[in-house]
This record gives sequence, structure tokens and C-alpha cells, in this order.
Amino acid sequence: MSIEEVVNYQLHNIFPTSVYVGEMNGHVRHKEAFYNKIYPKYQFPRINADGDINTVSESEGKPIIHTEESAVPMMKEITEHIKIYYMEILGLRDVFDVYHTKSWISRSYNSDELVPEHLHSPSHISYAYYINAPEGSHAISFYDKKKGNELFQGVLDYYHEDDTFMDEYTFESTQKYSLHTKEGTICIFPSKTSHGTDSVSEVFSDERLAISGDCIITLKESERMKYSVGHINPKYWRRY
Repeated sequence: MSIEEVVNYQLHNIFPTSVYVGEMNGHVRHKEAFYNKIYPKYQFPRINADGDINTVSESEGKPIIHTEESAVPMMKEITEHIKIYYMEILGLRDVFDVYHTKSWISRSYNSDELVPEHLHSPSHISYAYYINAPEGSHAISFYDKKKGNELFQGVLDYYHEDDTFMDEYTFESTQKYSLHTKEGTICIFPSKTSHGTDSVSEVFSDERLAISGDCIITLKESERMKYSVGHINPKYWRRY
């Protein structure tokens, strides 16, 4: 008799990490402004000084797209999505301002040009807005560093077919979740979430390009400074 026939049970998946994917209504206009006005200023070499593939303009000292006048409409729409994320999805009150601290280009031309696993500390919220995403280009992948269901270290790992405890990975045991990227969408997630890109096909043509960015949220100036956590309004910050 199988286990399923003799055991009744309920499953409760707890403590989720929520990733938001939304459509940018002004995408056609934003894409045109990017390629005509922003990209020429933020172009960067495909090969860096060490001879390695360069996938991000951030490493070339160009992480401030959000400061460009031509980027204002795009950044305003991105901010609206961020507010939906933390208020409607996460349930936070409307007591915060959103500050964009860094924004840069993430770019690749073939299946080997991947962004390695990383996170965006010490920001609060990060995003990737897909300006151009040809068919077959990379997925964005998120990695579970908490490993809440790992009974002992390595039990959920997979090295090869003869060196694993797993028959198959399920939602409860997976340590990686991948989302296929679509042009004109924005992906928003907690900055502390480890992520990178993965190939989904051996080849793709054209340029996969996203604007990636980091934000922090601070209390609005109108809010009383009664909270023991979080940033107070920058009006009260000082540099000495």
C-alpha cells in the first residue's frame, strides 16, 4: 500500500519571497528615448581591460542612468511599479519615498554571456526593466540561500545523476527559480535576494538589454519619526 493511500496531510508553504513582474505602459516611448539619448552616453566595451566579457555598465563607472533628464518619464513609471510592489503586494503603508541610488545597463549578445549569481546589498529594492529581449535570450534566476527545507547540508543538492538524493525537484525542494524575460516588462524584488541569469537556448540573435537599478525607501518628511527601524527622511541626514 502506498504512502498516499494511508496518510492524510496538508501542506503549508510559509515565508515566501515575492518577485513582481509588471508591464511598462510607456515602453515604446521609453525604448526610443533610451536608444536615442541614453545609450550613446552609457555605451561600454564588450571586453574589459582584463580581457573578460563585460555584461554591465556598472563595472565601467556608469551606474547613474536615473540622473538623466531623458530618463525621467521612465523612472517615474518604474517608481509607480515599485510602490505597487511594496504597498499592494507586501502590504506596507504609504509612508515612504523611493530614492533611486544606482541604475545601469545589463547586456549580452549570446548564451555564454551570463550575469553570475550576486545580490545588491545594501539597497532595499532592486529591479530589471527589459528594454530589448530577443527570443531565446537569458532568463533571470533567483536562488534560495535560506534553504528552509534543507534537512542537512547538501541533501537537496544535485551534482550529477549518480550523486544526488533527489528523484525530482519540486517547489518545496528547489533552490533556484527562473523567470523568462519579456521585452517591456519590469521585474522587482528585494535587493538581498541572490540572483543572476541563465541560458535558455544555445543561441539567440540581437542584443538582450535591461536597465537594472537599486532603490532605498525612506520615511516621508511628513511622517513622524516614531519608528525604530528604517531610514528617516534624508532632510535630516548630515555629512561631517
